[in-house]
Amino acid sequence: MIKNVIFDFDDTLFDHRHSSREGLRAVWKRYTCFHEMTLEQLEQEHSEILEQIHFSHVLFGKMTIDEARAERFKFLFLNRGIEIDFNTAENAAEIYRNAYLKNRRRSEGAEEILKLLKKNFKIGIITNNLISEQEEKLDHLGLRKYIDLMITSEEARVPKPDVQIFNLTLTKLAARPEETVMIGDSWEHDIMGAYNAGMKCIWLNHFKAECPNTNIALEVRTLKNPEYIQSLFSTPGFIK
Repeated sequence: MIKNVIFDFDDTLFDHRHSSREGLRAVWKRYTCFHEMTLEQLEQEHSEILEQIHFSHVLFGKMTIDEARAERFKFLFLNRGIEIDFNTAENAAEIYRNAYLKNRRRSEGAEEILKLLKKNFKIGIITNNLISEQEEKLDHLGLRKYIDLMITSEEARVPKPDVQIFNLTLTKLAARPEETVMIGDSWEHDIMGAYNAGMKCIWLNHFKAECPNTNIALEVRTLKNPEYIQSLFSTPGFIK
């Protein structure tokens, strides 16, 4: 019987991609060197640089999150053949950040599914980010009242998909893995990490990618139908 539901945060409950796109749109408009590429191409390149720096430096305390933002833009300019100083990188990062913050929003269906599930389940979040960053975001989005526990990679000292962060969350929730569902958008970080910790998994497949293994996770495309997602908890074969 399922008693606990754990969510990823960014691009699951929080629409990070929308905020980031608007931040990059502001940068694209300000700096003509990016006009040689589409906004979608800039998004892809920025996402790859973000993930590399975030996982290798920010999560391990080698770089502050503000330094990382500036470093991302140094690389983006360098990829256009332009070397910039740190002040210019900081200015670009500030343009991005201001637009990002103005455009923060919950993912569609996020509050509705939390409100429904809160009636019968403990609710947790596991997120690969800093405590201060995610705590502020949780308050801004108005979702804190639904959440029993949030564990960040900063607190756990390891990021998803390391099984330790999932085990820490289970311990703090006083939860058993076989009674816990993980819902997240990243197959590698959310689904495989939770599966290896013995949890049930629902993959939020925003982009209609082919499911790598239907024996590991059930699949949904959106959170907008919370009753349907809850019904998956009793799908034959989902609960052993």
